[in-house]
Amino acid sequence: MTQRLFGSLSTENFLEQHWQQKPLLVRQAVDTAGLDIDPAELAGLCCDTEAPSRIVIEQGETPWQMKVGPFEEKDFTSLPATHWSLLINDIENYLPELRAFIEPFRFLPDWRIDDLMISYATNQGSVGPHLDEYDVFLIQLQGQRQWSITEKPDFDDSLLTGTDLKILQNFQPDQQWDLLPGDMLYLPPGVPHHGVALGECMTLSVGFRAPSSAELVQSWLDDIADNEAFRGRFSDAKRQSQADSGEIAQQDLAGLKAILMQGIKESSDSLDAWLGKYLTEGKRPDPALLEAFDIQARDDIPALLTEADYQRFPGTRLAYITGENQISLFVGGLEFSLDHKHLKAVQYLCREQEYLAPALASLCSDPAMRELLNTLINNNKIVLMEHYPCDLDTGQSPYS
Repeated sequence: MTQRLFGSLSTENFLEQHWQQKPLLVRQAVDTAGLDIDPAELAGLCCDTEAPSRIVIEQGETPWQMKVGPFEEKDFTSLPATHWSLLINDIENYLPELRAFIEPFRFLPDWRIDDLMISYATNQGSVGPHLDEYDVFLIQLQGQRQWSITEKPDFDDSLLTGTDLKILQNFQPDQQWDLLPGDMLYLPPGVPHHGVALGECMTLSVGFRAPSSAELVQSWLDDIADNEAFRGRFSDAKRQSQADSGEIAQQDLAGLKAILMQGIKESSDSLDAWLGKYLTEGKRPDPALLEAFDIQARDDIPALLTEADYQRFPGTRLAYITGENQISLFVGGLEFSLDHKHLKAVQYLCREQEYLAPALASLCSDPAMRELLNTLINNNKIVLMEHYPCDLDTGQSPYS
């Protein structure tokens, strides 16, 4: 698919000069020839599944109105002729042919890549001028979209009132481009931008994860609160009487801080493993995908069949950490400990989305790997290819 992802720049030059620093426009960065996505197919997807979707209407009953899916047919038939957009996140889970657009970006670690979002817009459709707190690559798939940005550090960040959308009220661009199919615009975090459809168009966004310290701390504390390390209680045997009962004495503050910090210290030894599970933990599976893969709660899931081809269940993340004594493999929030001799097998599982029978048969010659693969199948982390919800040859979805 890739022609020259960053134009005249090498990947190393892009990382050094642009990544998280400044925007980059690349003409004909990717090849979109032969890619034909029907807007009606996207609308059907939003009606028949729980794909994360929303419709943004600029000129409706109230300015800048947002509706969140799943939708019904009437939600689309009642839309105006222009000035609206349909956005669908995690689109690679439903239209697997779009996964090809993720591959060129895997010079960055998989855990950093969030998802693909597709945006269909009617003429003048937009989500308003805004900024994102993460890196994004905007790839034009069909039609034309005009992008405006400003790189001024002192831009006005006041937001438009009367809407739930975070739209910049006084956006003043200093650069503007019209993107054609195959063109790509990279934007680092915090760059105000505004995309407006010039006629019907479709844009693909490759978004990246950038967890905040607040998100990490909250999730970690939620996870470790029940640990043994936090079961200690404040104690103050042989304390002295206190003249003023309203005072929180310094020695009490020190004691309370001590049990808190001790719990954190004892739990931090397992922080690497927690991060591995956190970064691979998936979203709640879409019931439509579970049904498409014929996945249901049962006790008679067959053992691994090395005559069949398998793949990751859509949205399943894999990553690993190489430790001193072992490899920790993380699959969809689960942790598995393996010997260093299994590194190549672990790298294969993390690198590929589809696992063909010959490769699986080779892996299963090792008892530890066979046990791992059986566990992944029994936990629906990898599933049979034959139940794929889309025809891989035509890309046609049964949801349309």
